[in-house]
Amino acid sequence: MTTNHLTGEQRVGGGFFLDEQGWGFGGSVDVTTKNPWNVPGRYGWTGGTGTTAYIYPATGTVAILLTQLEAESPESAAHLMEFWSYTNR
Repeated sequence: MTTNHLTGEQRVGGGFFLDEQGWGFGGSVDVTTKNPWNVPGRYGWTGGTGTTAYIYPATGTVAILLTQLEAESPESAAHLMEFWSYTNR
């Protein structure tokens, strides 16, 4: 469930929706280190209302942020990037 099941071509076709991540049966899966918080093996989900939850099996970390801040663009919001950066310390 937490392993990427997409081909490289499918990931490219997913564009900004996948943000260079893969996709397992349970949500997105980091397969590259695009940003400091993208750690291969990390998996979870970010929803359109700013809710995000990710699990880092290598460190045993579970990070959950619940908000009511609707996404205004396909780019990650500043508060999400700050949260992810903090959880990757």
